[in-house]
Amino acid sequence: MNNILHRLNALRTIVGLDETARRVSTAAALTMLAKLKQRVFRLGLDSSGSPIGSYSTDPFYQNPTKLVGVPTGGVKPQGKNGLGIFKNGKAKKTRYLNQGYKELRELVGRQSDYVDLNFSGSLQLSMQVGFRGNIAVFGFTNQEGIDKMEQNEIRFITTISEPTEEELELSRRAAANELIAIIQEL
Repeated sequence: MNNILHRLNALRTIVGLDETARRVSTAAALTMLAKLKQRVFRLGLDSSGSPIGSYSTDPFYQNPTKLVGVPTGGVKPQGKNGLGIFKNGKAKKTRYLNQGYKELRELVGRQSDYVDLNFSGSLQLSMQVGFRGNIAVFGFTNQEGIDKMEQNEIRFITTISEPTEEELELSRRAAANELIAIIQEL
C-alpha cells in the first residue's frame, strides 16, 4: 500500500510540473501543425476538408524582378504578341500572362491544378510552434503570414487555418501518448 501511495504522490507531482506541461503541449502542437500544414500546403484543403479553390486565369502582366523566393527563369519579359521587345526596339520588362496566376505558377514550376497556398514557401515557413509560458502553441511568426492567410480566407471565402476535428483529435492523442510516456518514465 505504501508503494501505491508513493507512486500516486509521484504522479501528482509529475503531472503538476511545468516541464510536463511543456512536453505534453509540445507533442500536441507539433502534431497539430504538421497535419494542418499537410492539409493546406500539400492537399489544398480548407478547414471543412473541401478544396480551397482554383487559381485565377484572369490575364495580367508580371514583372519578373518582383518575384521573390521562386525561380524566375520561365518568366521572361514578353508581351501579348509573344515578343520581348517593343516596335521601337526597347526591351519589355513584364510578362503578359494570358492564363493569369495559374500560368505564373506553372512558369515558376509550381502545381496549378488546385490552390495549395504554396508559392514561395514563406507562408508555410511562417507557421511555427512557440511557447506562451510553459504551454506550446502554434501560430504565425510574423504579421505578413497572418495577413496572407487572412487575405486567402477572404479571397476564397473559406476558413483555412482553423484546425479540423481530425487534427484536434490527433493532437489530443499525441498529448495523451506523451503523458503516458512521462508516467512510464517513473
